[in-house]
Amino acid sequence: MAYLVQPDYVKYTCTCGQQKPITNLYFCRHCLKIRCSFCISHEVDSHYCANCLENMPSSEARLKKNRCGSCFDCPSCFHTLSTRATVAQPRQDPAAGDAKVENKQSKKMYYLLCFNCRWTSRDVGIPDQPVATGGWPERVNPFNSRVNQLLDFYKAVVQQEKQEKLDKERKKYAIRGKYITLTDKTGLTMAMARNIAGLPSSEGAPSSAIANFVPSQASAEWQPADVARLYPLARPLSVKRSQRCRLCDHNLTKPDYHVPEVKIISCETLKPGATCALLLKLSNPTAHEMQITLVDPAEVPEHQEREEGRTIEKSLEKSLCLEKDMSWLEAVSRKVDVTSPLSVTRPDVTLTLAQRDDAAEYDDDAHTHSDDVILWRKSNKLALRLQVQVAEGAVEGPGARLPLALRYSYRNTVPPASAAPLVRDHVLYVAVLLDLGQVYAE
Repeated sequence: MAYLVQPDYVKYTCTCGQQKPITNLYFCRHCLKIRCSFCISHEVDSHYCANCLENMPSSEARLKKNRCGSCFDCPSCFHTLSTRATVAQPRQDPAAGDAKVENKQSKKMYYLLCFNCRWTSRDVGIPDQPVATGGWPERVNPFNSRVNQLLDFYKAVVQQEKQEKLDKERKKYAIRGKYITLTDKTGLTMAMARNIAGLPSSEGAPSSAIANFVPSQASAEWQPADVARLYPLARPLSVKRSQRCRLCDHNLTKPDYHVPEVKIISCETLKPGATCALLLKLSNPTAHEMQITLVDPAEVPEHQEREEGRTIEKSLEKSLCLEKDMSWLEAVSRKVDVTSPLSVTRPDVTLTLAQRDDAAEYDDDAHTHSDDVILWRKSNKLALRLQVQVAEGAVEGPGARLPLALRYSYRNTVPPASAAPLVRDHVLYVAVLLDLGQVYAE
């Protein structure tokens, strides 16, 4: 349950302990575990322009500095520039007098125009082009050769250090550092320390003429101080990326189709020492029938991250010291705090949810129940009534959070590896944190 402009009332607990809404989480169909943004690795699939939708390989995007060659942004308001056509009349030679212009026809010329701020390429003296796509002149940085030399030099330094580090790891006597040393080589650590201390990032005095000029900062290579020197900016490329699990390196999917969704329908006013009614709606997003049972969050088994079975490739990676670094898990893992002044009376029943049926979404008939727990059923959804007890010493104010855990059945449709046994039905757990508002005084 997530909202765009409102707080996240329902948060799911990741395997590392992070609590986030279901829209910010992922699900691994091979590990059968929930992953957050700290438990995934991003992989760039391709580069493309969001305006003309042109795809290009990574090598070509690197040569073009990750910018499109045919689309431009306005240097004043950063909106996308449009190509406009105009008719250029042939000029008559004054020395010819009243002679007629022969064999000269009017032709179309094109220029760039911003429909937002009405900026045009003619404002900075860029000549009109006879072709609508491409052909626009590019400014050359006078320090381009020097920058390329520095880039090549530092690439060689990084490559040499990487090779030396790999050689030391093979000899089994290198001590792995805690932090990446590349930031120290390039001076990023010093710049961050100066920013924390309230000092400028560099020792040079900033120019007051362009310090607050946002369009000039977009042209980092020239930083013009005058509006008449603003040239159109090549549109940056976007990337199409895929998220992979850091443990098994498989692609991840959204949990909206694999994890039961919990929504808060309503909740009575919370008062110390009182019992309030809480209405929840549970949904089954899978294409198979699901059994759900409410359990105590303390009964949820701890997640144990274990790698896959040893293969020839794994043995080769171990011999070359190329195994995956699992220190990230220790850095982001945290213990989930389940202490709360609220407690819920869990019904000792197993809830059965039907499979998802898109055609049943248009059915308005909801089956009501006379049971004290289930209010109604509709397709793959049901409404649940729970009793929430508020402790006597509950502090008045916001922050009334109720921890809840679900044990549900899940059928995995992903075929297993050749050596793994065929197990399709699994019993999974998910911990949920419900934000019920605040506790009011009696």
